[in-house]
Amino acid sequence: MSEIEIKFVTQEPVASLFQEKVVPAFKRHGFGVSDPISMRLSNDYYDTPDHKFEENKIGYRIRGCNGNFEQTLKTQKKVQGGLHERQEYNVDLATPTPDLGAFDKSIWSVSWNIEELQKSLERQFSTHFTRVAYDVTCNQSVIEVVIDEGEAKTDKAQSPIHEIELELKQGDVNDLFVLAHVLNDHVDVRLSDVSKAQQGYQLLNGSPNSVRALPEFLPLAENANTEEAFIQALSCGLRHWQYHEHVFMQSDSIKMLDEVVVSIRLLLQSVSLYLPVLQCKETLKLHQLLLSFVQDWMWQDDLKSLRYLLSRKSLFAKSMNKYPNVASYLKGRKEGLLQAHSPASLFFDPVATRIKLMVSQILRQKPWRDQVQGYQLPVMEHAKGWLSQGWQAVQQNMPASRALQPAHYVSTEMLLRQTLWNGFLLADLFAGGRGQFRAPWLDILTGVDELKALLLLKQSIDETDLDGKEELVEWTRNKITKLINVMQRSHQVAMRGDVYW
Repeated sequence: MSEIEIKFVTQEPVASLFQEKVVPAFKRHGFGVSDPISMRLSNDYYDTPDHKFEENKIGYRIRGCNGNFEQTLKTQKKVQGGLHERQEYNVDLATPTPDLGAFDKSIWSVSWNIEELQKSLERQFSTHFTRVAYDVTCNQSVIEVVIDEGEAKTDKAQSPIHEIELELKQGDVNDLFVLAHVLNDHVDVRLSDVSKAQQGYQLLNGSPNSVRALPEFLPLAENANTEEAFIQALSCGLRHWQYHEHVFMQSDSIKMLDEVVVSIRLLLQSVSLYLPVLQCKETLKLHQLLLSFVQDWMWQDDLKSLRYLLSRKSLFAKSMNKYPNVASYLKGRKEGLLQAHSPASLFFDPVATRIKLMVSQILRQKPWRDQVQGYQLPVMEHAKGWLSQGWQAVQQNMPASRALQPAHYVSTEMLLRQTLWNGFLLADLFAGGRGQFRAPWLDILTGVDELKALLLLKQSIDETDLDGKEELVEWTRNKITKLINVMQRSHQVAMRGDVYW
């Protein structure tokens, strides 16, 4: 059978809150809600020593409930935001012992030897949780809503499970989103693309803790139409956001926040770029929400500068060692930003979840099809005009004949970033010369990041009271002057570049 569900995680147990707030809200919207059923579920996940199931994106478990046992095989899933789609196969068992041969042979790859696979199975991890389940009727659809509270554990580690899942039993997938939006209005939730099996494997193997870089350009087929290019852009931005958000929640690694902001800005620029062609009420609303939400993350620019100033690998390291009072002040300011803005709270903000749900919904529904024409035209018909328009604006704001000052570089940063994002989204349509054209402009943006860090350092020096700070002020001035000279040379090179479109 096919399984289609939306998956949320919560920060703490919410079963009582769900009964108190969400069930009445569902009823006010005219949804039918069954009485809750509570059960205790124990699940053992099996794999081979070399993790053949994990490698092939397969989850295999045996579930026990009140003395009854069932084995389940879930195949590789398709995930858009928090909407999970995959094939699920279930077989009842008399005992909690794996029996791969009980599954229909057609579900296995012909290259797999099931008898040998059976012999090598080992229990990898377990999940144990209490499930409270409701059947909700929305329009003509029946949706099972379950609240799972418990833990995933291996022999050496464990992590909590706080999840709400909405699974479509029959009817229209769109009704899943209807329920999801109502739920988000009443409980703090975060859309998740990580299954319990993935959570268990991360306990077993260690959670990811590294930045996953975006590609140099968004991959596009040569003949991609406008709709396909937009879907590719939204999918890329949402995937990047959810991965780095998840890693931050697991590790508290601050560098992940840079990538979250990159993702939000990528989504905003993607919608801004395609809105004139794919304009409908859904894309207009998404654009409005992204414009507002990106403002909630503006503080992260200062955090990025502070991290750069305090990094042992930056050009500021020696100076910070010489002035521990300044370094201490900067560390305090960094911690103050994190405490004041609480990234974890922003991830559970209803607006953040609404944006992800809307992106996932738009990817599935393609609402512009009923409201505009031209979405099937090749994106190439728009690309050259869009790229030319952006670079004309950059050239007008950064003329080659003018020696730009620090304030000018900072004030034109957003325009330059937006234009380079357009290049990221469209440059794969064109042959060589893309990297050479973009390189000096990207150098300028790197310079802007350093410049903003230096300006923040200068401001911080002015706000601290320490002996001999004149020397550090002079050092900062010299660094800014040298940096501007380097940026000016990059600017001259950039203005002479030949366009690639």
